[in-house]
Amino acid sequence: MAPDERRQAIIEASVALLLTNGPELSTREIAKAAGVAEGTIFRVFETKGDLIHAAVHAAMQPTAALAALAELPAAQDLEQRVTDVLLILVEEIRRTRALFVHLAGAGIGPQRPHPGVAHPHRGGGPHEGRWQLFAATVAALTPYAAHLSVEPPIAAKLLSALAFATSINLTDTDNPATPESMAAVALHGIAEGEK
Repeated sequence: MAPDERRQAIIEASVALLLTNGPELSTREIAKAAGVAEGTIFRVFETKGDLIHAAVHAAMQPTAALAALAELPAAQDLEQRVTDVLLILVEEIRRTRALFVHLAGAGIGPQRPHPGVAHPHRGGGPHEGRWQLFAATVAALTPYAAHLSVEPPIAAKLLSALAFATSINLTDTDNPATPESMAAVALHGIAEGEK
């Protein structure tokens, strides 16, 4: 196994164990789940804390959302593109929120910047995934720039804010807005009239 593959296998095994067992997992359990010798973990990570930090960081990355945004069909009309972008953003927000709740329930607190992790604007850092998701949203909207009343980065911020706001249920009986209705509001406003 190549060093990068070994590191990835250890991180993936740690994420799965963190979600099921919480932070009290042993390096022996991690090694077994990753298919490596226990000593290998400490050739890749200085401490168990470094490994847990890397595992939580990996779990928070919006990998599936980035892939979904990149794979949107090129032939979509603007309304379908905005609907699909909102659906992806809402699903990622819900996934991240559920992950936070699960990690907190397992006794894993918020991750502070780790020594040696780069500033978020220069790559790495605790907000890396958010910046990547924003950039991918801008890229998904850029082919439609001529049909937007604002620049794609502003549209991406507005859709992100709308997705966040509508991903929160205010009551147990609250019916969340659908991506289609959110897209209609984003593209046509809240006033009744011709679209």
